[in-house]
Amino acid sequence: MKKRPANARARNPRGAIPRGASRYVRFNPAALSIASLSMFGAEGGAFAQTPSPETRLPEVRVEESRDKGFGVESTRGATRTDTPLRDIPQIINVVPQTLIRSQGATTLSDALRNVPGISYGAAEGGTQANQVFFLRGFPINEDIFIDGVRDLGEYNRDLFATESIEVMKGSSALMFGRGSTGGVINQTSRYADRAPRGEVALTFGSFDQKRATADVNVKTTDTSAVRLIGLAENSGSFRYPQDVEKYGFAPSFWTELGQSTDLTLAWYYLKQRDVTDYGQPTLYGNAPGFFGFPPVSPRKYYGYENYDYAHYETNIGTARLDHEFSETLTLRNVLRWASYKRQSESTIPSLTATDANGNPVTTETPLELLLVTRNHDTNRTRDNDDTALINQTELTWTPTTGNVGHTVLAGLELAREKLDRLNYALDADPAQDGVQTPTSRTPYLSPDLSTRLSYTKTPNLRGLSEGDTIALYAQDQLEFSPEWKALLGVRWERFQADARTEAQSPNPTTAPAGPFDRTDRMLSGRAGLIWQPARNQSYYVSWGNSYNPSGELGVYGGTANTNLNLTTENLDPEKNENYEVGAQWDFTPALHLRSAIFRSEKTNARMADPTGTTVLAGKRRVDGIEFDLSGSITPDWDIFGGIAFMDGEIVTGPPNVQGNTPLGVARVTGNLWSVYRLGHGWEIGGGLRGQTGTWLTDTNLPGSQIPGYVVIDATLAYVTPRYEVRLNLYNVADKQYYIGGYNNSPNRVLPGAPFAAAVTLRYFF
Repeated sequence: MKKRPANARARNPRGAIPRGASRYVRFNPAALSIASLSMFGAEGGAFAQTPSPETRLPEVRVEESRDKGFGVESTRGATRTDTPLRDIPQIINVVPQTLIRSQGATTLSDALRNVPGISYGAAEGGTQANQVFFLRGFPINEDIFIDGVRDLGEYNRDLFATESIEVMKGSSALMFGRGSTGGVINQTSRYADRAPRGEVALTFGSFDQKRATADVNVKTTDTSAVRLIGLAENSGSFRYPQDVEKYGFAPSFWTELGQSTDLTLAWYYLKQRDVTDYGQPTLYGNAPGFFGFPPVSPRKYYGYENYDYAHYETNIGTARLDHEFSETLTLRNVLRWASYKRQSESTIPSLTATDANGNPVTTETPLELLLVTRNHDTNRTRDNDDTALINQTELTWTPTTGNVGHTVLAGLELAREKLDRLNYALDADPAQDGVQTPTSRTPYLSPDLSTRLSYTKTPNLRGLSEGDTIALYAQDQLEFSPEWKALLGVRWERFQADARTEAQSPNPTTAPAGPFDRTDRMLSGRAGLIWQPARNQSYYVSWGNSYNPSGELGVYGGTANTNLNLTTENLDPEKNENYEVGAQWDFTPALHLRSAIFRSEKTNARMADPTGTTVLAGKRRVDGIEFDLSGSITPDWDIFGGIAFMDGEIVTGPPNVQGNTPLGVARVTGNLWSVYRLGHGWEIGGGLRGQTGTWLTDTNLPGSQIPGYVVIDATLAYVTPRYEVRLNLYNVADKQYYIGGYNNSPNRVLPGAPFAAAVTLRYFF
């Protein structure tokens, strides 16, 4: 058997032209009628040959190209097989490492600015500012993954050990399971491989940003390697006076166990000291209604610098085994254990109903008389200790039946996820009956961050929930001819959840509830047909579905962080369907344009009936069209951009929201980033990002649509084979804008970052 490079097994076991091999040819006139649906893009690879089995190849040193552009040819994320994007009937946005570095992105939310169709909201608990995402108008919640395995934890995700970000649009339950109404976000990791390399980087920037990273991959023998990735950061923030600290370490080990088996062991550790942030209070009150967004600097913070905090500790261990039985049959097993710990206290700011003179606030009240009430909140003070144990076993078989080629994947997923949430009571006056909320008032225009509070902190209520998954899934990627291909798949999933709350004091603020339990058996699938009339064109139609069971984990505010209660434990899952017609074109072999028209729809949605009882009678729909352009215009000119137009509607719901636009649906979102290499190592670039048309609430209160915005960023760099010096400028015009709201409430909004700059020094060895 031939010697294979690490982590690159059986890309084309049939030994012919690989899927998506492309050359630049003339457009087929017959395809132009389909092109009227939208503008399109395509992706392709290069021709390749597979050596005969007895050939033993010499070892080849593989180096990462540091200027390979922004184009991406293929992905494993959507199909769990190495598949060209042009052979996948789905819009997939891949944010590559080259783009992440070009923009100086350090967090997941930074990277997702490059993905059209995503909008933002403030996280419950105020602990993941800018990291609650809406994809195609539907909340992500649990739909974040690492290398295809669910990443359940509540923590601010850093990119120090991430290779790329993949966003799969539309229902994706076939590979990812429950949820995924609007799609999923998959983070791909950097693991040890055969290529020796190393780098260190230092970043200094505005608001006292100080960040250091290191990445070293060492070949220990001819068949093994170790990779060590580290992070240290101590930075300020434009929002609050407290510093943010991060320390991360991600070691991995790869080895060959004989000629046919690879083993990868990896650990991910991230410890953070952060600050809770519920944003800025809007000009809203029960009497005057909504009458304005915050007329203050985005740097105004309305929490308490001495009491608001969020501390995280994340540990993720992974063992991956790859075995090749033959040229046509391979096995991959991934075992993941994860622990997510968080401790936090939060403050909820809102406009006070009376002004500084004691008069009711109206739309005519002078700003200098407005006050903000800041409640240091019991309900959002808690310690998390969550764990997940997940195993995925997958067989990939590539037979040929007659003239039809197949890539068949069969998988089994077993998972146990547990949430342990300990809530505390914060009592400003223990001598009184009940719990007295620690609170204070502060001027709206000049909040006092150093206000002192006095309160006791005692255990109140513990929420315990557990979800067990057993899933079987199968997928076939069929190739009928060079022009016609298809993808078919089905998944059967059994999800059992139970939840309860337990009193931790004689008089908890809420009576204990449960235990509740719910078991659902869900059948989801996916089907797509692809027509490729030429090497540089690809057109498809596709359908997919998914489910949101009542017992899914991570729902803040429910019993023990699930939706389960006496009513919902008897409710079937919500149903989601996605319909998509799209295409991909290659303008040149290196420049790809993709487009899709889609409909994402949730039926059987949970909603309150006129008596307040939760029933399965709701329906929400988002229609849209998306365009994405990526790759190289010339060898020295790279581009990455996209735009999405969406129209959302609450088709069926309570009378006060029916017919409205759901919160999280941005009418337009877009981004563009381009870099030009001037020669002699110099590089200049920049771009735009923005959105418009997002409502704070489903009720669409008059005036509460977030103002549209466009932000300009730029970069200037000097790059050599040994080192790189890069300047990044963010929000060059110092535009004041708002990212999103909070939990279907008109009370608060998250401000975007003002002008900032950062310099990164990177040394390669």
